[in-house]
This record gives sequence, structure tokens and C-alpha cells, in this order.
Amino acid sequence: MLESAGDRCKAAYYPIEGERDVHSRDGHDTHPFIVQQLISTIPKSVKSAHGGFLSNLAVAVWLTALVPSCGPVVENAPFSARPDSLRSGDLLGPFDGMVVDDETDRPLAGAVVAGSWAFVRGIGLEGPAAALEAVTETGADGRYRLKIPADLPRGEGVRLRRFTLMVYRRGYVAWRSDGIFPTGEPRGDFAQQGNRVRLEKWQASMSHYRHLVFLGGGPAIRAAAAWEVQPAGLELDGASPTATSERPTETARVGSASALNISSLLSEDEVRGVTGYAGKFEVGKLADRATSDVYDSRHFKALDKPETYDVGLRVWAIGTEAAEAQFRKLIGDLPSAVATEEMGDASLRARGGDVTGFAFLLREKGVVMQLSCGLAQCPEPSMILRLAKLAESHLPEVKLPSPESTGLVPSSGSSLVPGGKP
Repeated sequence: MLESAGDRCKAAYYPIEGERDVHSRDGHDTHPFIVQQLISTIPKSVKSAHGGFLSNLAVAVWLTALVPSCGPVVENAPFSARPDSLRSGDLLGPFDGMVVDDETDRPLAGAVVAGSWAFVRGIGLEGPAAALEAVTETGADGRYRLKIPADLPRGEGVRLRRFTLMVYRRGYVAWRSDGIFPTGEPRGDFAQQGNRVRLEKWQASMSHYRHLVFLGGGPAIRAAAAWEVQPAGLELDGASPTATSERPTETARVGSASALNISSLLSEDEVRGVTGYAGKFEVGKLADRATSDVYDSRHFKALDKPETYDVGLRVWAIGTEAAEAQFRKLIGDLPSAVATEEMGDASLRARGGDVTGFAFLLREKGVVMQLSCGLAQCPEPSMILRLAKLAESHLPEVKLPSPESTGLVPSSGSSLVPGGKP
């Protein structure tokens, strides 16, 4: 008998003569054809009483006639249940894992994780039946979890054919459970539970157009990757990936002898003095763009801690007009950005996931400063403001480019994530 309550269907037994290697639930030998949860995967063949083999089509027809009110047939999953298991996973889920930086192995917060279930209908001649999507975002520990969908499609001949997991975080190469960018070759390391998603940092030589084609995805993924549409369009018009992703003129002067140096704006001791953090930092540059004569950055990377303990500082010294344009762009680009009047000629606060941001404009000097601080490091809103004031107080110690050497276009994007790319 089969029980159909919209959730799971009990096992049905189809007596077949032949081998006696399976036991029924009451302990007696039988020769069952078992229909598992939500009707299991259709076996490749079922041995008949006459010694022949029923085709998948015959089995599917039999199942359709037997249980028209149950949920969809779930086909075999091409991935394992866990990374250390040989057992096949379940297309329905649930799914869980962790997203990490491929280079540092540190958890990545704020990554968009989307799971899609594709259903087909029909016996012999198939067609799409339905598509479901679940979306979440990784927390400070980089973990995600997707539950089994609640409203599964029903009807005769409906089968769950495919599950695909997609992970996107700005500044990194997108990750799909069914393929690898840019070659598209099949991925073999995806697991239903305990999955580890290793994201590679985006390189300026990569193509945004090809990246979007590879990514696909539903509304949430498309929204997260919407910023790539413009550089992808420029690529199609003949511009190179480097020119579109690193559009500002300052990249032409990367590595010059007069490179901007903001190392004196903020020190480790000053960060600790404001936040009370007792741990150690590894101080370096942010990975979003190279230092030039009009741009520089500082990254206070907390050792053995997630990114929510990091502090980032970016400075553009690009002349009055370009600085105003850059500040307006930050207001438009940074998540939940709100204009304030706390510092300089204009300032803003922003918040993305577990990272808070602050930026301000010094119009006369042609300077824009942007700070980002994880909430584990800056739990109080006043802390990032104090860091910004400290950085501004040291600005006279920095050799700024002359006004006539600037007048650049605004930088194409920014990130709240201390170590993130634009």
C-alpha cells in the first residue's frame, strides 16, 4: 500500500520470482520492488516473473498508474551524500556546507547560495513540469543550509530530474555544482551535506560576458551579479576584460615611482585602541585593485579569525570633480548606503551582511576615504567613525598627487568586505 499525504510515500512491494536477497519489514523473505521516499529512483531494470526485464518505461507506467497522488519520482543523484561517502545523495536534500576563500581557506560571509530543483513530466516524451528555487546567504562562519522544498509538484509522470547549487560572491569566480568556470567541465567534488565550496578570486583578465553565461541562475543570483552586465556589454563592444573591470585611469599608472602610500593613516595599535581587540593583524593591501599614484589601500587581516574581524581602508586622491563622482558612486553601489553629515564635506554609512562601512569626501583635497569593519571588530557604530577620524587626522602625512595630475573618472565599484574585490 502507498500512503499519500503530500510528504512521503511508504514502500510498495511488487512480488517477482527470482533471487531472495531482500527482506520485508516484518522479517519475511519477499521479492520487493521498493518505492522509497516520495517514490524512489526508478531502477535500471526489474526482473520479471518470466526471466525478462521490464524497461524503465514500463516501470514508470506502472508507478504512474499505482500512485497518481504521491509526490514526484526522485531520480538518481549524480553526487555523493557526503564528501567521505560512496553512498549516493538525495536530489531532494537537505543540503549544507561551507563557502571558503580558495587561497586562505577562511570562511566567506555574504555569499549568495541558491539551489534549484528541476522537474519533468511525461513518459517517453518529456517536457518541463516545474522549477523550484531556495536562496540563502552565508553568515560569518561561511555556512549555508537549504531545506527540502515544501510545495513539491504532483501529478502523473512528474519526476525530479536535477538539482543544481550555485554560489556567487562579488570579487570571486562563481561556483556551480555541475560545472567549472571557464572550461565548463563537469564538477566531481560536490556533495549533498558537508560540502565545501572553494571560491577563487576574480582576475582582471577574466571575461564578465563568459562569466554571466556560465552563471545562469534565478532572480537572486541575477540580482547579485547585475553589476557585471555593464562590463560584459563593453566586452561585446570590443573592450577587453581588463579595461572593463578596471576602468579607472589610475590603472595606467600602477607601479609608478610616485605611487600613493597611505600606510601612515592608520596603524594596528590605533585599531586596537578603538576596538579593544587584543589579537594580532597581518597588515597588507586589499585585493580589489593595485596601488597606483591616485589609489592605495590597507587591509588589517585578523590572524586565525573570520573576515568579520578585519578592517579595510581605501583612499582615492583623484581631484575635486572625480572625488565627488566617486563618492556619489559609493552611495549608489554600497549596500544599504545612507548619506550622513558626520565628517568632511559629505559622508555615508553602509551595511552589508556582517560588515559595516563608512566613507567620506574631502572636496578641496580631492580625496575619498572608505573604511570597512567587520561587526566582530566594530560592534558599536561609533567605532568605525573613530577610525575614520584617526585616518583623516594623519592625512597631512601623506603625499597627495597634484590637482593637475588627476581629474580621473570614478572607480568602477567598491566592496564593503574588507578583503573583497569590487
